[in-house]
Parts: sequence; structure tokens; C-alpha cells
Amino acid sequence: MSRGRRRPLLVKAFVVFFVLGWTVASLPSTWAEDSYSTALSLFWDGRRLEMVETRQTESQLAFQRSLAMTERLLTPDPANSDLQTLKTWNLFRLHRYIDTVVYAQSVLNTKQDYRILETMAEALFFLGKNEEALAAFSRYFTLSPENDDRRSSAYYYVGEVYFRIKKYEHADIAFSTAVALEKNMYYWWYRLGLVKEILGQYRRAYEAFDASLALRSDFEPARSAKERVKAKSSL
Repeated sequence: MSRGRRRPLLVKAFVVFFVLGWTVASLPSTWAEDSYSTALSLFWDGRRLEMVETRQTESQLAFQRSLAMTERLLTPDPANSDLQTLKTWNLFRLHRYIDTVVYAQSVLNTKQDYRILETMAEALFFLGKNEEALAAFSRYFTLSPENDDRRSSAYYYVGEVYFRIKKYEHADIAFSTAVALEKNMYYWWYRLGLVKEILGQYRRAYEAFDASLALRSDFEPARSAKERVKAKSSL
């Protein structure tokens, strides 16, 4: 065969290999090798999608994929604390609260991990287990470092538990601590305002509702509440 006829064949072979390479590179991450970093990345993909109202189905799929990979990784390494924690996170985000509590408790029976404690406490809250949730949050506060990024959320949920059982002074302290730790949560400011209103602290309730609206100006419950407490007082 002449050199001139061989060249088109080489060009075709190059094109085929290029296309195959591009196709493999563009395959979905389900083909990626199982690893903690990949499973964690899938979880955070789910969290980002969760923030977008129209992408809830996609977020749930991301959590399911992360959970499946995490469980495969746990099979040869069942005592891995990071994998155990990630499993509870995924179960929780999939709204499998009973499964979250059962698995978390099975881990906590052998060792104390503040990350798993906090996730279990939130699951207990959603299951309506008020006293058990408060006990778990209390253990979490004892074990976790002061700079743990879930402390603000934990205080918020403690506030919700106390609000639910009508211990409003306790709810006030918890919500106030939550917004002091994380000031950009409009809903937390709104809930603090409701407690302040119930306690008759109308000026502080007004200020809390105002803080909520400063973060989200179209949040109608805070706008209505602000006008309500204004009418109740001399503000």
C-alpha cells in the first residue's frame, strides 16, 4: 500500500480514537471509581441542587447515588467514621428519618461522634421526638468543638423544639444564639421575632422581623408580622 493511501486511514483512526476519548470523558460520574471524595462530592452536589426549588428531584438522585456509593465503601470498612457520618447525612437528606436514627444509634452504641449525634438529633426533631432530640442536641453541644459549622443549626432546632413545647423563654435563648452565630438566615430571624412577640417584647420582635426582611424583602410572613407588632405597640 502506498504512503498516500495509508494517510487517510491514519486520519480516520485518529478521529475514531478522539471521539471515543471524548465519549469516555463525558460519561456520567456513576462510572467513577468508588471513593470517599467522590461520594462526598455527590452529597454536596445534592445540597447545591436542594437550594434550587425546581431541582429537588435531581438533588434526591444525587443523595441516592452518594448513599449507594457510601454503603459500598462501608462494606469492607464498616467502622470508618467519615463514611458512617456521610451515610447519616444522606439518609437524612433523603427524609429517611427513622433509618437515620436507627443507623446513627448503632454507631453511637460503640463510639461517640458529634457529627452523627447532630444529624440524629435533627432526625429526632422531624420525627416529633422532642425530649429525645433535646437530649441528643445537649450531647452534641458537649462533644462538638465551638467552631463546628453545625452549631448554629443545632441551636435553631433547639429553639424550634422549645417553641413546639411552649417553653418560649428557652426558645428565645436558642433562636438568639442561632442568629448570633449565623446572621444571614431570614427564617431564623422570623422565628425569633415570633417568640419575642409571644413574650410581649414588641420592639425586639419588630427588629427581628425587620432583620428577616432585610435578608429577604419578599417574605410576606415577616412583613405581616412586622405590621402586626407595630399595631400592638407605640412603634
